This record gives sequence, C-alpha cells and structure tokens, in this order.
Amino acid sequence: MLGLPRTKSGSGTTFGAFLDRIHPEDQRRIASILDDLRRQGGLYIAQYRTVPAPGEVRWILARGRFILDAQGGVSEAHGIVIDVTERGRDGFLDESAFCATDVAAGGIDRVAEMALALYNAAEDGLPRPGFERLKPLLDVLLHEIGRQLVLAPAVPDLDRVH
Repeated sequence: MLGLPRTKSGSGTTFGAFLDRIHPEDQRRIASILDDLRRQGGLYIAQYRTVPAPGEVRWILARGRFILDAQGGVSEAHGIVIDVTERGRDGFLDESAFCATDVAAGGIDRVAEMALALYNAAEDGLPRPGFERLKPLLDVLLHEIGRQLVLAPAVPDLDRVH
C-alpha cells in the first residue's frame, strides 16, 4: 500500500521515508499531523493518498496512537493502515466519517485499541516461533477491524480532530 521496502531488521521505517511515499498534495498535512503526534502523543485517524510506485495512487485510511513515555517523548506508535481506494467515490471517502479524539472511545474504536495492544503484547512477550504462528491470525483480526472502521459512522461532538 505504501510502497515502502521492508527493513532488514524487521523494524519500522523512518518518518522521512514514509513521507516520501505520501502524495505531494497530502504531504504537508500529514507531516503536520505527525509533528503534533510526535510532540503530544494521542489517537489519530487520517485519510491520505500514497504513491507506492510511479503513476500509482492509493487512498489510505490510517488509525492508531502515539504513546508518550515519562519524559514526554514518543515511546511507541502503532496502528492500522487500510487501503480504501475502492471504497470511495473517485477514491475519496466522506471525510466527516473519519475523525479522532482522545476522549474515551467505545465500539469498534475500543476493539481496535485492544487488538493493537494484543498484537504488541504477543510480539514483545512471546518467543519468536510462537509469535510467528499467531501473527497471521492477528493480521486477519486487524484487517477485519480496519474494514469495520471504514464502515463505522462518524463520531459526533469531538473535542480534537486531526
């Protein structure tokens, strides 16, 4: 979806490499959201276009959380990335349906938070062979949660929107 090469270590990529794959018209907005999240932490939901290969444009819906450590720096960031190119009218989804807040979430948002925590706990707490056996199931779970997030109704009266 993003056109990012896998790293040798299996860890994530840099924010710079990620931003290079964002559509030029969306880069400033996404960079601003990332800057805010890296300073303040919090929940995010963002819709943007990527250019994974020359001439190819994909619409993405991303949802996750940046978590701050005791010193106020980001200790981790995790989330779900969904390709929604086929769901939108000309690739564009109704933006009012995608918003984020730091207030207590319920429904599919709560399920997504718990599934991401489960994934991270399995990755960090299990021996590699055990995690590798569970990973396909966790990936399917996160994929289905992502599909349900796309279909979820807008959250009314939010205090903070990205």
